[in-house]
Amino acid sequence: MNAKKNLNKKSGDEVSSLFKMMLIMVEDMKKDHDFHYQKLYEGIPEKYHPVIKAADHFTPDKVSWIRKRILDFGNESLRNVQNEIENYKVEFIFK
Repeated sequence: MNAKKNLNKKSGDEVSSLFKMMLIMVEDMKKDHDFHYQKLYEGIPEKYHPVIKAADHFTPDKVSWIRKRILDFGNESLRNVQNEIENYKVEFIFK
């Protein structure tokens, strides 16, 4: 078994898991945002709806931008970890 390869894979899996959870959190935040904005629309007179719409910052474009940033930073982190592991000699010690 190649210890360095195993460490590289395991650490990469953990970094991937972290940024996947961040993507799920963005989706959760968007759902929560949409739910509360809908309550605003339903709770105020229609003449104020344009004001609510103008204040809606969590647009599909914004969500796409956030997702892209998470993926870009996640991929950069994966590359950095893999490059850093190359600086070490990794061995198993069986007891």
